[in-house]
Amino acid sequence: MMKVVMALVSTAVGLVLLLSFKAQSASAPRSALAGADPGVPSTAVTGPSTAVTGPSSPSRPHAKKRPKGSARPAGRTGTFTGNPISTPYGTMQVAAVISNGTLTDIKLLQETDGGHSHRIDDAAIPVLKSAALAAHSAKIDIVSGATYTSQGYAQSLQSALDKAGI
Repeated sequence: MMKVVMALVSTAVGLVLLLSFKAQSASAPRSALAGADPGVPSTAVTGPSTAVTGPSSPSRPHAKKRPKGSARPAGRTGTFTGNPISTPYGTMQVAAVISNGTLTDIKLLQETDGGHSHRIDDAAIPVLKSAALAAHSAKIDIVSGATYTSQGYAQSLQSALDKAGI
């Protein structure tokens, strides 16, 4: 009888451990600007523009290219508001603070709706902000567990940088 009980307990513990295991991908980190399927955008841009444009990259085949020989505007200064980005959990919107053509700060204007989403945002947004300021770009990695927040943040930041001409 004792062996049967031990076998059942061991099986139950093994199943719990197996089901709680989260496998990690061995692939390279993804940019927050790239959707899950490159051909299908994962979030919609709201407002007058339906596409986020910027420097050309393989993950964004429809991006506008800057003509050869044209330099980025130097010395651009100001606060540029990004497009509000709709996610399944609310709207993300940021503003980029630019000083002499360099990204110096990012202000959060809108974040996803309350509850669990707010807790996720509280953890992810400082990481996203730090990564974007270090890169001086919106080409940042997705924060694990905050995919929609990461994508919305990066897309809104990219639209703000586009408005600044950076």
